[in-house]
Amino acid sequence: MQRQFKSALTAMGLALALTAGPASADVTYFSPFTVFHDDDLDFVFDNNGNGVIDTGDRLVSVIEFFQTQGILAGQGPNSVLPLEVTGIADITVTGVRADGTLVFGATAGGLLSGFGAGTTAAVFVDTTPDLDVINSNCGTRAQCLALAGLNAGASLYFTMGFFGDPDDAWTSAPASGGASIAVVQTGAATQSFGTFNFAQQIGINNTGVTFGPEACGVFCGPGGDGFVTAIGNGQILGGEGLVPAEWTARSKADVKVAPIPEPGSLALLGLALAGLSVTRRRSKSA
Repeated sequence: MQRQFKSALTAMGLALALTAGPASADVTYFSPFTVFHDDDLDFVFDNNGNGVIDTGDRLVSVIEFFQTQGILAGQGPNSVLPLEVTGIADITVTGVRADGTLVFGATAGGLLSGFGAGTTAAVFVDTTPDLDVINSNCGTRAQCLALAGLNAGASLYFTMGFFGDPDDAWTSAPASGGASIAVVQTGAATQSFGTFNFAQQIGINNTGVTFGPEACGVFCGPGGDGFVTAIGNGQILGGEGLVPAEWTARSKADVKVAPIPEPGSLALLGLALAGLSVTRRRSKSA
């Protein structure tokens, strides 16, 4: 019984050490990595009017994060409620590769220009969950953008973007028909019309958590050291049932960050591992 109790305490200490939540918010962060899951609504500004997503076209997204999760067993998923964590992305196609891959950059003079050059997404937090992107229940695009953070009730949580690291990148690989705005707009809400990947830097950080570098692998931009502070990927889904003048598509994405544990959490982790070591030695002796 005593041994089981000590093992339970050790496991509890290890679990607490691997879970860290900032005092400024109730969003749960996990070590070594935390993944934010979201649902999005997307609109494409077809700036050259050719009906195809290509160079110069702009993509605006309303983002609703609904849970966080770690990569180890037992680490969530944890709902962000009672808080609301939302975001806005504003990016522009800067080029199209030979294989059809779309390359994005920050939109100059866009919705996020007030946050500094290179900002691709701004994430907000508030205590009034009033944004619902499912089936665009948040209303018109303007109404959804307001609820997502362009209002006085939300506090800036963090920004990410192209902030001088050569590894920063944002690309999208359309599936069959995925470059046609009309095809995507009328496609089924469960049908994938492409994928996207991004490797970005955290800019403004009001989360209360420090983020460490993580490898961006094959999705890095050229010429860097292979590390950024936020990576992510997702799927582009059809716009079935959406109002075409307001929205083009839906999407789902995961954003991964690497929280650096606070000194107290590291000490707790050390105690937990020490306790685990003692328990194992006693078990072998017995």
